[in-house]
Amino acid sequence: MLSKRFERIGDLGDLQKAINHAQEALTATPHDHPDRASRHSNLGYRLSSRFERTGDLGDIQGAVEHAERALAATPQDHPVNVFKSHHNLALWLAKRFSRIGDFGDLQKALKHSEEALAAIPRDHPSQASIHTALGDSLSQRYERIGDFGDLQKAIEQTEKALAATPQNHPTRPSRHIQLAYLLSKRYERIGDLGDLQKAINYGGYAVTATPQDHPHRAIWQNNLAVWLFARYKLIGVLGDFQNAIQHSEEALAATPPDNPSRAGVCTILGGLLESKFSRLQCENDSNRSLRLYIEAHDCRASPPIVRIRAARKAASLLYSAEKFLESISILEDAVNLMPNVDLRFLNRDDQQHRLSELSGLASIAASVALQAGRGAYHSLKLLELGRGIIMGFLIDSRSDVSDLKTDHPVLFGQFQSLRLEIDSPIDEINCVTDQAPHEIQNRAISRRWEAAYELVEVLEHIRSLPGYEEFLLPPSQGAMMKMAANGPIVVFNSTAYRSDVVIVTASSITSLELPKLSYNETVNRMKELTSFGGGSPFKRGQDTKRMKGLLAWLWDAAVEPVFEYLEFQDILISGGSHDTNLKRIWWIGVGQLSVAPFHAAGYHSLGSTRNTLSRAISSYIPTIKALAYARQNQLQLFDECDASFSPEHSKKAKILKKRNPRLLLVPMPKTPRAIDLPGVREEIQHILDSTDRNLIEATVMVDPTPAEVLGKIKHHDIAHFACHGVSCINPSDSHLILFSQDGVHADKLLARDISAMVVQNAQIAYLSACSSAKNPSPELADEVIHLASAFQLAGFSHTFANMWETDDNAACEVARDFYDFLLRNRGNGEDGHRRVSTAFYKAVKKVRDAKPGNPLLWAPFIHTGA
Repeated sequence: MLSKRFERIGDLGDLQKAINHAQEALTATPHDHPDRASRHSNLGYRLSSRFERTGDLGDIQGAVEHAERALAATPQDHPVNVFKSHHNLALWLAKRFSRIGDFGDLQKALKHSEEALAAIPRDHPSQASIHTALGDSLSQRYERIGDFGDLQKAIEQTEKALAATPQNHPTRPSRHIQLAYLLSKRYERIGDLGDLQKAINYGGYAVTATPQDHPHRAIWQNNLAVWLFARYKLIGVLGDFQNAIQHSEEALAATPPDNPSRAGVCTILGGLLESKFSRLQCENDSNRSLRLYIEAHDCRASPPIVRIRAARKAASLLYSAEKFLESISILEDAVNLMPNVDLRFLNRDDQQHRLSELSGLASIAASVALQAGRGAYHSLKLLELGRGIIMGFLIDSRSDVSDLKTDHPVLFGQFQSLRLEIDSPIDEINCVTDQAPHEIQNRAISRRWEAAYELVEVLEHIRSLPGYEEFLLPPSQGAMMKMAANGPIVVFNSTAYRSDVVIVTASSITSLELPKLSYNETVNRMKELTSFGGGSPFKRGQDTKRMKGLLAWLWDAAVEPVFEYLEFQDILISGGSHDTNLKRIWWIGVGQLSVAPFHAAGYHSLGSTRNTLSRAISSYIPTIKALAYARQNQLQLFDECDASFSPEHSKKAKILKKRNPRLLLVPMPKTPRAIDLPGVREEIQHILDSTDRNLIEATVMVDPTPAEVLGKIKHHDIAHFACHGVSCINPSDSHLILFSQDGVHADKLLARDISAMVVQNAQIAYLSACSSAKNPSPELADEVIHLASAFQLAGFSHTFANMWETDDNAACEVARDFYDFLLRNRGNGEDGHRRVSTAFYKAVKKVRDAKPGNPLLWAPFIHTGA
């Protein structure tokens, strides 16, 4: 009864009392009592209601757990109880998905709704509720995947629910509003004005039929405001605009400050008033719009992604008013919301989806920080916080935290145990228990949640200790400069606000504004870059001409100012041909510039030094944290012995041979349903000849499969792949094409599987494969997910890869020369890192010098790593 009163009036005190009574009832019910399942359901229902009201994630987690226990305790010969248990679990899984974004929750919600529909007796009055829940889950899957069929099915299910609901039933308005929402989504997809008209009619009915003091009325009015504004933008009837503002105002007035939905209501009204300001130029509208966006960002109970969207809008208005310090302050808060525990809990695809919605936030914050005079380090720190978040999670879980282990061994043990628990896959198959598989998985998921929150508490405790304030946070200013001891780190960032480069050297962190690097041209040039490669001879000729223009533009607008600064500071020598004197540079491109070929920028006519290749040895790195990770293992490829030792006649040489590097060669000269790569055999044979002379143990895989490669690669220092590579719009699905187990068909070695490895002896990964350093997803550009970064996460300090499609002969030539140069100039430690990168630089430059007029041949080859 208390719960019913809360639903009608919204008094949180009633709900708290209802939860207390439901908990006492459950506690007093024996485990074998037939009513125990319903008591679990009752408590779960109240917790779910409190989650909707307060946004506490622990409540929805508790609701799901109680629903699972209710289902497990429900006898299968009670169809009414069975369908209720399935239905409740479906509802609460769908709510958890909408808050967190774990796609597995949504798939389970759909499954349980279908089970409920199959179990419910014919003509049971609750059929409408199940149709509603099924329609809601299908709608959420449509928004996540975009399958129009899901949207059509969602509309059908909701229409069935509405048809089965009596005219005077209290749930009828909510079903009207859901159908209105789905029709508005179909309008957005196909543009049928009739769908929008129906959405407004259904939404209007729901609002009219709902009492003024009903808790649901506010959010329904907010939805109606959105649809009215959409019709105003399409048709231009001023009355729609006025009505939209009125409904949004009433929605805001009826939404308590501590309600999780308040941020969304504030953002909608803020947008309407911002549009009104642009139409009528009334300063009050602009000021109030800003206040609403700021209030939305400050709503602690609201989902972080809603708060971040509001922060971006507020920051934009503040920037336009030249209130740069206020703008950067709110953007900093938004960036700090990004790497939160919700993201860490999700699997890779769900993390990517969440982060794609936040694309460009860190880049904008870095630009505004410079405009506000915050300084280059401050700007760079924001980029480190808000980029490479997925990679950062994995690096954190594998990083060397030996100081903590030495200083605080007990705390280190807690931290290590929790992070391994969170980052390890859930494996119910290997659990030895009497529980059913689904119960094992549910308990594992629940424990993962608990561990994630415990880790937050442990991290807060660690960072409260003297000397550990920056534990697993972006590197300090001093640490960043230390990372540049062996060469500058250069970070390019271009936004609609401004374009800059941040240059990290051993003595300073400096920024330069780049007025020639306009944002619009940068976007267009990087789009152009993704279209290069392949096609007819005519297209290749056109691509070559366009590539020359792009490299010249990149030099003039971005790279040349960097070299001018570094040479003025006596950090780099002037251009020349003696590569032993050249400094190394690490390039980081932010946002759309993550695909820019800085190493190839410039003019490449005979004798020209106005290009990167004449000035420095180039490497790429996703973030400075990733560079530190690549360097944490000492390079130890070669023992200090004369290369002329004869293994047949020297006992010492035989001992050293055991300690010398092991090379894994993975060739695919022929690939099922793909063009042959005739240069692969020549490439592999040349490497074998070179390594045989240098005491390197080489293993050549025949008909390699992904599983075999993943098994063998852990026991090798160098892995060389000569095969087809494919980049996918979901970058974690990018892959190298190998053989399937039957040895007849093709199979994929996925980036996601590579990055999950930890290879203890990893040193060099050479990917002689097309597009192995390409991420075609603009929304995930700052996550820098591709095959090359996957190998880096697996532990390889150096990865060689290709930015786009490559010529088979050119790839063979670069690989052959790399090993020749490397084995003639061996070294370990920091000297070894330099020799590895220099060997690759010389191999690429040799191809460039032979064919400077065709950058498509030599420009795709890049090095990333230490």
